[in-house]
Amino acid sequence: MVMKKIVLILTVSALFLVACKEEPPPVDKTDNTVKTEELAVPAVDTKYRPFLHFFTSIHCGGCGRFGIPVSNKVADEMGDSIFMLPTHFKYNDVFINNSTLAIEKALVVTYHSPQLWVNKKEHTYDIINMSHEKAADYLKTELRKELDTDPGLHLGLDYKLKENGRLEVVVAAENASAESATYHFEVYGMEDGLNEVQAGNDPYRKDHNRVNRGGQFGGMGKMHTFAANEQVVERFEYIPCLGCTPEKLYFSVIAWKDLGNGRFEYVNGYVFRK
Repeated sequence: MVMKKIVLILTVSALFLVACKEEPPPVDKTDNTVKTEELAVPAVDTKYRPFLHFFTSIHCGGCGRFGIPVSNKVADEMGDSIFMLPTHFKYNDVFINNSTLAIEKALVVTYHSPQLWVNKKEHTYDIINMSHEKAADYLKTELRKELDTDPGLHLGLDYKLKENGRLEVVVAAENASAESATYHFEVYGMEDGLNEVQAGNDPYRKDHNRVNRGGQFGGMGKMHTFAANEQVVERFEYIPCLGCTPEKLYFSVIAWKDLGNGRFEYVNGYVFRK
């Protein structure tokens, strides 16, 4: 009888302890992950932009005295109707990188400087003895002759700076033809206001604009054989170069045509900055 009472007491105590035990708090299953919105595919720009290409060097006196002021005057006055790109080469220029070396190898024939090109033709010797104003007018006339050229590819681009200092980029390239065609397209990080020496400039230093800070795909870009009117979209994370300022970077994209034997020619270009 005593044993039964002891068992009963223990049983009641155990039940009391279970009843008084606190229930654990409910698990919060809310997803607190910060979701970043993906960049939308940009609309392609159907405009063709003639190419004003300037081969230059910070140690080239003629570039400082003539090439830079003339090319800047043309680009500033013609604005978005043309595509302007300086390519730094020669004399251990600090702005030389793998991207500029690839362009140099693909286009340059002779190594004098400065060189001022409209599309695939160099015009330096046509204008070298002109005043800055007359030389700029000459180049603008040559560029306007090219405005009705077939665009080859329609190009579009968008980007945004990420918290890690890299940039999310999306580029769209669309075949402008009803026939298939093979092109390379490369995306270049660009930066303005880079203060550096410049031979021939007074004073000896100047702010360099439209500086190519490096391509994304390497060489002359990514090759693709486009079907008729096909659009290709590429998304990637662009890693700024050492010394680049991510907040100041913007982007250009150029379509190139492979001529064989390592030579290329310009097809179309587009620049986008925020």
